[in-house]
Amino acid sequence: MPQALEAAAIILGSEPIPIAIAYRAEQLEMLPQAVSDIRQVLAQPGCMWQDYWAVAQEYEVIKQDYWAELTNEETELIAALQKASTEPDTIGVSSIVAHADPYRTLYVEGGEVIQDLGDEVIVAWDHWQNESKKTDRYFRDELRFWQPQ
Repeated sequence: MPQALEAAAIILGSEPIPIAIAYRAEQLEMLPQAVSDIRQVLAQPGCMWQDYWAVAQEYEVIKQDYWAELTNEETELIAALQKASTEPDTIGVSSIVAHADPYRTLYVEGGEVIQDLGDEVIVAWDHWQNESKKTDRYFRDELRFWQPQ
């Protein structure tokens, strides 16, 4: 029996005590739902740090477990969302933007920053969804935060 407890504890990453093993098993049962919920919120257009955090707090006790299940792109998005939440004036991934030049047609159109390239960002324009070209590359100073007209 002690060998079985030790084996279960090693597999589950807990102490070789029946109650600790049961508690850890219960935590891991939440893992598929946690990953699903977090992926669902990250997939929402315009997802913000607050959206992610509202869901992530429910699964804080298994953060290391669900974090290991997420893709690099998902963890990078979470890091970018957190950074954007502390620097709200910086255009970054998930920012909803428009062109800064009032003489450009994109001045009145909204788009979402989908990739951060350092000095530049890639924007997916909402009104280009049915076009062959859906994104374009811009310097941050060419863009502004979008405000509905």
